[in-house]
Amino acid sequence: MLKKGLALLLAVIMVFSLSGCSDILGGAFFLFLVATGDDSADKDEVFDFVSENEEELLKAIEAGDFSAYENKGFIKEIDADETVVDFSCGGAGVGSGTSYVGFYYTSENDMAAVWCAPSSASALTPSGNGFECQEPNGDNRYYTEHICGNFYYYEASF
Repeated sequence: MLKKGLALLLAVIMVFSLSGCSDILGGAFFLFLVATGDDSADKDEVFDFVSENEEELLKAIEAGDFSAYENKGFIKEIDADETVVDFSCGGAGVGSGTSYVGFYYTSENDMAAVWCAPSSASALTPSGNGFECQEPNGDNRYYTEHICGNFYYYEASF
């Protein structure tokens, strides 16, 4: 805790020393970005985890009991409804620079079933090993890639 406080104090001093009095708000925004950090999981880590734990994940989904995975490791939050279970694995940024990663299970193999996807899978176009939807005149982007079974990886940025 002391190290974190010291790092924050040094960041504040750096921001104010690097920013002129007219740019204090810009420095404060930079400090906020530094303080919020990036807790998003690595894509390879997500793929490895799901592939290695597919059977256990399926049992948890069938039982509707996610207590073994809640706030453990890189899984930050789990949301479930009748057709999709979203395992949120962190994010980064604020405002228009926000991004999220995670994986989801969809009983219907619907690549547009998760909260950040376009309203229809028909809006997705091939990209790398997966599919994406990029806002034509904006910065919103959704990317999804099949992991195994009915599990998919996602990245969303706004």
